[in-house]
Amino acid sequence: MMNTSSNHLMPAAAYYLGCTPVATYPARRRALRRSNSLASMLPSLLMTGLATLVMAAVLRLVWIGFSPDFYAAWMEAWLTSWPIVFPFAYLLGAPVSRLAALLAAPAALEAGRDASLSLAQIAEASASATAINGLSVQRQPHPAM
Repeated sequence: MMNTSSNHLMPAAAYYLGCTPVATYPARRRALRRSNSLASMLPSLLMTGLATLVMAAVLRLVWIGFSPDFYAAWMEAWLTSWPIVFPFAYLLGAPVSRLAALLAAPAALEAGRDASLSLAQIAEASASATAINGLSVQRQPHPAM
């Protein structure tokens, strides 16, 4: 981990992510820019493809219902929406990630270095809430397979 006391002007997102800000390394900044290769586009390509595939099917079913031409209309809607959504997701991916890190940083700073919960903390909170509310836990044994 990095020493946070040596850089008191470090951005909150870098503190939250536990990394040294890119601005500290001006020579490496150019190397960290997004590549235009297919490999850099693949996550956005797959995620937008799956999201638009599902949404096109759901909206088709909600608006019109199932009909004999459902699959053809679904594929037409999907192939129309995917090329529109993908460029936005690809181009806005980095700024949205930075915004998410900045929004999450205050919560991490309030909670200390690690804002996540361990399984033991979750189980303790659950047991405490169960006891406070006077509830009992009824566990069913798993049937033998």
